[in-house]
Amino acid sequence: MLKGDIYLVDFGKSKDSFSFGKTRPAIIYQTNKLNYAVDEEIYDYFIVIPLSTKKDIVTEEFRVKIKAKDNLKNDSFAVVNSLCFLHKKYLKEKLSTITQKEMNDIENSLKNLFDME
Repeated sequence: MLKGDIYLVDFGKSKDSFSFGKTRPAIIYQTNKLNYAVDEEIYDYFIVIPLSTKKDIVTEEFRVKIKAKDNLKNDSFAVVNSLCFLHKKYLKEKLSTITQKEMNDIENSLKNLFDME
């Protein structure tokens, strides 16, 4: 597991309009040191950015287009403003890896999200 890998993640059942619910793709977004610790069963958590196939005009500035490739079947949007922290038991199969341009776009969106210049 590496930063930028897209995995299928089980987000459980949606309880309200603010939770993602269901199993959906998400981008691993944490340092590879932590990813190594997860792989070695030293650490149990990871940070992900969920993907959605829906464009959202309200949060458009925090959505980054991710092209379909490998086992990611649909063009999607990384929902940067829904960055979340999950236990590794919710991680399923690897689908693909984002491009460097997509990673750069996500990092720029995160800077906007947290008002960092």
